[in-house]
Amino acid sequence: MIERVPLLSLLLSIAGLLTSAYLTYTHFDANALLCSADAVIDCETVTTSDQSELLGIPVAFLGLAFFAFLTVICLPFAWRIDALKWVRLGAIGVGVLMVVYLVAAEILIIGKICLWCTVVHVITLALACLLVSASLRTSNL
Repeated sequence: MIERVPLLSLLLSIAGLLTSAYLTYTHFDANALLCSADAVIDCETVTTSDQSELLGIPVAFLGLAFFAFLTVICLPFAWRIDALKWVRLGAIGVGVLMVVYLVAAEILIIGKICLWCTVVHVITLALACLLVSASLRTSNL
């Protein structure tokens, strides 16, 4: 395995973990949210909308759990376990589907964009590109 892929995936997972932790904190304390509001960008509207929860669970907390899990399975030792390749790909597939849902909710339902949420979405998509391309290079998917 190319050594930079595990390192980059770990760094991206940690960045997602930290950003999701911040969003989880601000879900419960909107005063802590650092984001300007204008006609399109409005983090508070997005993070307090009905779509900010899924079955009563804040999506920011789901993101926190997702990135905590990814951080563990992207640790250096985990890259030596072949079966975890499929777990990483499955997890990131779920993450990408969640990003599609959340971006659609922001644009089509809420009508506002959250910059912090966009950071998480970009990290998720970057991880997806990295993990899929690494899998394609090292196996016959």
